[in-house]
Amino acid sequence: MVPTRKHQRSSPVLNLERGQKFVNLTKIYEVVKMTTMKQDHQTFEMLLKTKGISKKAFSAYSGIPYYTVAGWKKSGYVPAYAMVLLRRMPSTKEEVSAGELLEAGLPKAILWNNDPQKKVPVDIFIVATLQRAYNDFVVEKLAEFFGNERVLSALLTHRDRVSDELIARVTAHLQTIKNAA
Repeated sequence: MVPTRKHQRSSPVLNLERGQKFVNLTKIYEVVKMTTMKQDHQTFEMLLKTKGISKKAFSAYSGIPYYTVAGWKKSGYVPAYAMVLLRRMPSTKEEVSAGELLEAGLPKAILWNNDPQKKVPVDIFIVATLQRAYNDFVVEKLAEFFGNERVLSALLTHRDRVSDELIARVTAHLQTIKNAA
């Protein structure tokens, strides 16, 4: 029996340009969904661990229900907006190692502490790193990992070890970042 047009299964198609073949929309949606809209759950878990943040604390900070955050493990993917929120969430750690910041994207060349396992108080780490290599990228990465307030607090706490010019430049840059967001 030859299927009639009425019995044929139709799928949504899109004509991209005149003369091109039709493309199945569901395939396009799956590719876009996997590449741009969601992140791998393991990356999310690693960043939580690196920053010393629990899922419950992330849930409270972001306003996303805890059961939704916990459910991402089952699906294996995390929405991109959640990754943005997590990256902007300040770390709660009191001590940090160079290895943790290397995982967060800070280049090894600028770190004063080359031992990836050695734990150092956060304030000392921030001040020493800025003394060694001050540039906008470093300030942005430190602010992303620790939060703007923590970076400024570290500089003001150890004001006797840093120049007023460094404090002014970091403060100005952090204001620029805050205004851009």
